[in-house]
Amino acid sequence: MGLGKLFKGQCLLSINYRATEAWELAQVFDREGRRMMHESILTVQPGQEAVLVNEGVLTDIFEPGRYELSTENMPITTSLKEWKYGFDETFIVEAIFVNKNDIIDIPWGTSGKLTIPDQTFGMVNLGANGKYSFAITDSAAFINKLMGTKRRYTVEDLKGFLTSHISMIFKEIVTDVPMNFFDIQGYCGEASERMKDKLGEFLKDYGITVKAMNVQIALPEAVLKAIDERATMGAMGGMQAYAFKKQVDAQTEAMVSMAKNPNGGMNSMAGMGMQMAAGMAMAGQMGNMMNSMAQPQMTNMQNGAPQNSAPVPENNSQAGGNGGRAKFCSQCGNPIAANDKFCSNCGAKLG
Repeated sequence: MGLGKLFKGQCLLSINYRATEAWELAQVFDREGRRMMHESILTVQPGQEAVLVNEGVLTDIFEPGRYELSTENMPITTSLKEWKYGFDETFIVEAIFVNKNDIIDIPWGTSGKLTIPDQTFGMVNLGANGKYSFAITDSAAFINKLMGTKRRYTVEDLKGFLTSHISMIFKEIVTDVPMNFFDIQGYCGEASERMKDKLGEFLKDYGITVKAMNVQIALPEAVLKAIDERATMGAMGGMQAYAFKKQVDAQTEAMVSMAKNPNGGMNSMAGMGMQMAAGMAMAGQMGNMMNSMAQPQMTNMQNGAPQNSAPVPENNSQAGGNGGRAKFCSQCGNPIAANDKFCSNCGAKLG
């Protein structure tokens, strides 16, 4: 059938396409039943590639520019069509326009809560989310392995394909590298790089390159509270102070529980006294640690007169019969009686 026998409008004089959405990744050009012909004009916009498909086989790829279709710029199509000496008739091939721009800030999230073991908090249920950026770098691989027979492929299609795989990658990472909840920002930075590498390795076969990725981890309230406490105690001695605080809190809780149930636990007032003494001793240890951190100030204080201390007893009966000399707590310097077992000021046990 020659060109002269075709009705006007049955031939494609111009072939071009502009995406209607920023997240559109690929679109088959709608020929509306028309046929291409020799010298049809193909226009490829910046950030695009046009791929010709002949009977299901990807043939020639065109980068941005304006092309007058001929046997010279369609070598693969020409070979398949067996146009040995050029062509004068129309032909049918599909043109797929692929978005080659960087697609940025695509949100992602784990499909559900993941249970992660931790030495401090035990089994922790947490989720993760973030954003990633990518670009199609191999149009042929993308069309063959992802787009397939779809006439349109978008970011939403890709997200549906990746959701479960991203969750699996995140779980692999937190299993390989134990999570440090007290340095969650540093961990998120490392996790972001590892996830970018793993996701990039996976998508490479589909013609996609991952350009960037970030990870944010959603922690349970109990863990967030512990992190806040650790940050507060960090100004007063770091992890050691935090450990002391947890011990004191536990001791206080035990004392309150015993007060509410006097017939249980140690079953006596003596038991409660022992609990209180232990708590006071623990508080004294914590106080000593705080004092050691302020050594310059304490040194100046020790060189001067004791502050807020009681007058030194003047006789043996007041000073515990120690040759007229007062007896002091070795921990806080407070005067003590000879028969005291614990310091009334700091709670330290006396030798």
